[in-house]
Amino acid sequence: MGMDLRRTLAWFRRDLRVGDNRMLEAATRAERAWPVFVVDPDLIAEHDAAVGRRAWFDANMRALDTTLRESGSALTVLHGRPEDVLPTFAAAVGADRVVAGADEDPAAIARDARVATRVDLHLVHDQRIASPEIVRSADDRPYTVFSPFRRALERHLAEAADDPFATADPDLARLARASDMSSADTLPADAAESTRAPFDLPPSGEAAAADRLRAFLRSGLAAYAGDRDRPDVDGTSRISPYLRVGALGIRACWRAATNAAERARERGDAALLRGADAWRGELAWREFFAHVMAANPRVARESFRTEFDAMSWEGGRDADAMLEAWEQGRTGYPFVDAGMRQLVATGWMHNRARLVTASFLVKHLGIDWRTGERVFAKHLLDADVQQNNGNWQWVAGVGTDAAPYFRIFNPSLQAKRFDPDGAYIRAWVPELAAVPDGRVHEPWKAEGPPSGYPSPIVDHAAARERALARYGAVRRERV
Repeated sequence: MGMDLRRTLAWFRRDLRVGDNRMLEAATRAERAWPVFVVDPDLIAEHDAAVGRRAWFDANMRALDTTLRESGSALTVLHGRPEDVLPTFAAAVGADRVVAGADEDPAAIARDARVATRVDLHLVHDQRIASPEIVRSADDRPYTVFSPFRRALERHLAEAADDPFATADPDLARLARASDMSSADTLPADAAESTRAPFDLPPSGEAAAADRLRAFLRSGLAAYAGDRDRPDVDGTSRISPYLRVGALGIRACWRAATNAAERARERGDAALLRGADAWRGELAWREFFAHVMAANPRVARESFRTEFDAMSWEGGRDADAMLEAWEQGRTGYPFVDAGMRQLVATGWMHNRARLVTASFLVKHLGIDWRTGERVFAKHLLDADVQQNNGNWQWVAGVGTDAAPYFRIFNPSLQAKRFDPDGAYIRAWVPELAAVPDGRVHEPWKAEGPPSGYPSPIVDHAAARERALARYGAVRRERV
């Protein structure tokens, strides 16, 4: 039987959109493609996802279902281990293969290996600007340093014989009809139950993602290079939650940034050109961390620089108490506390705050970076294994960066530089609303420290010396 005559399950995972979707395009080459999503209890348990994060996936799943229903189809939601429920459902609807998007997450790779023993699983590269097998060094090695990686990525895209962004439109006429899905004997699972977030979620779905992208290109990109580090202004794209669930593809973002740069050159618009280049750089970082994990799956659990796995981290009751204070946003350092409170309250945190809060946990408190990685993964709507892991390792000084162990952010100086008027701090730490501008970054220096807000749980200078000693001990052991 030729491929075009096969029945296929289109297994949506982190590509919850219809447009610009190579997985769906490949699946709809078949006679009939059944759109499915699997709610995997093992995956939910592994990531310990907070309610907000689960609700974000649920909302985008429902948005996808709405889009599919407009085409006369629907999304079938299966509950259970994929290696169990997919073969059962495939047999029920007469499908003989499953098409899904490739994923470099080691847990996803292991899951796909199990599924492939039970069904004919066909993986399509769709999450990356370029697949990890393509962008490699002259001696055919994966890149471990960002700058040459970015140059190689851009060179590949410029020299590609075929359009690397080309995606044929899915043949929606070949999607299974909603009427076919109503029969109990062909739908052995109920619909997904709605999960309610404890806060307002962003608008969900690919139409909302496209709106967010257009708004950023129109009113945010030109100022991006200067504003992206300022948490007190709306200077970031806010697109990462959509990228995480695949309501928007990263290729669309890269293409938009490239087109904006071309327009900027034609117009002589220096600000727009800087903004487009800076944003494309951030997208390249996202790509880089994914390629690093694809080549080194062990980094999901270990330091890229293996010598740092011998690091002596803080433990015991004191460390537990400090971790709790950090999670609750009660460290006594306003910029750190604002970031952590924003995270729990919204499922998102500004990137500059992510860097400072992560550095504080690892360098000031001496707590294992993997602990912080798990906290971020629990709450962030945009929690992505490769990005979360890569950034935490970068901050901790155990990743691909050459010599960052001595990079210890001073949270007070960071606050003064990137939140000069204290607007971000006051928005998330209302106890400091009445503290004068000159003291809001260091309220313990105010004439009357605010009641109800803690004193710093560690002294910056002393914590810095402890961190240097901790990292220095590992480096001395290598020599």
